[in-house]
Amino acid sequence: MGPSRKADRAARRAFRSRRVWPALLGALLITAVGALTAIETVSGLVGEPSRLVPYDRVTSWAAGTPWKDWLALLISAVLALLGLIFLWAGLWPGRGRLVPLHGDNPGLMVGVTRRGLKRAVASAAESVEGVSRVRRVGLRRHRVKVVAATAMREEHDLRGSVTDAVRRRLEEIGPMPRRRVTVVIKTAED
Repeated sequence: MGPSRKADRAARRAFRSRRVWPALLGALLITAVGALTAIETVSGLVGEPSRLVPYDRVTSWAAGTPWKDWLALLISAVLALLGLIFLWAGLWPGRGRLVPLHGDNPGLMVGVTRRGLKRAVASAAESVEGVSRVRRVGLRRHRVKVVAATAMREEHDLRGSVTDAVRRRLEEIGPMPRRRVTVVIKTAED
């Protein structure tokens, strides 16, 4: 593996998004359950149980309720769903704030904000003669979509020129992964 691929992999790993809110929620939930368990355990060992949770009622309900009861199934389903949501949030990467840029040095990682990359793409599209303005730039993992407006009634291969200009700008910047360019031209008649 060459230094370029090694640098790209290091940048992707460094700029991978973190799912802060699900992690914070999970940590708060586990901390609350742990604190409650500790309070109940210590107060029970001292000889004066705090009874923050009415264990007698919960235990008697759980002992007298069959597994096929709708409430027991509902509670089990909610807990299983909550666990799956936390598992999904931990395994599925979120959308990063920065887009990693291609480099040759694994020790140097460079990124650009999504907004900055969109502005650079819009600037490249607006530099093409005949484009009056860029209405929207959509940025996906493997694709950039540019919606540009022109005052002309017909586009006359304006789409190709804008596509080439945007591709050149993306090659200069070097975002990872490489993105396909899709251009939509809105003419004066649209």
